[in-house]
Amino acid sequence: MKYFIYSENSILITINHKINNELILFISSIKNKIDKDLKDYLVEVVQSINSLLIIFDKNKISHKNLINKIKKIEKERIQNKVIYKIWEIPICYDLTYASDLKNFSRLKKITTDEVIQIHKSKIYNVISMGFLPGFMYLGQTDVKLHCERKEKPSINISKGSIGLALNQTCIYPQNSPGGWHIIGISPLDFFDINSKSPCFAKPGDKIKFVEISKPQYESMKDQNFLKPNFR
Repeated sequence: MKYFIYSENSILITINHKINNELILFISSIKNKIDKDLKDYLVEVVQSINSLLIIFDKNKISHKNLINKIKKIEKERIQNKVIYKIWEIPICYDLTYASDLKNFSRLKKITTDEVIQIHKSKIYNVISMGFLPGFMYLGQTDVKLHCERKEKPSINISKGSIGLALNQTCIYPQNSPGGWHIIGISPLDFFDINSKSPCFAKPGDKIKFVEISKPQYESMKDQNFLKPNFR
């Protein structure tokens, strides 16, 4: 773990490790310990793919003292007690909503059915949250689906759209521009600002995509605040 003074009231911790679920769970365990043991000094702790941003009350503690306290936590044998959930996310791959599926299959020289089968066959790790509230970076996709972002981003990607870029897949929690290849859509709500936990998933959790038909999607999408199942 490396420590950097990020601003007058924050520090950045980076971890040099291969990006995988072991790393995500380790960072989650560190975050949980910091949240618990140093809560009197904290404003917020933000977890990313291989880092933690610690925002603190500068009237209560200095950079130096906070770093020393976190280093003590680091030296402890942190048992990985992070409890994760596997969320089952319904996805419709119908071409009505999968705007890039045909072009993507041509790009990869495999059929659309193969793209669908490969995509839904894996259980993905929630690597990080960002870009938009509730936007989950999920990895890693099968090497057969590895791709660059689209050369020309889309102006308006629909809420619930599911895309591919590099070695990751993602879900757009609201209408927005974006450069990922859209291969499906989900009827769920991925961010509820009025909820105590606005996003149901967190880094370290897992996502399993479950295919649904176009009629199933259209029946489900009109239900308010539809949440996923987990196991």
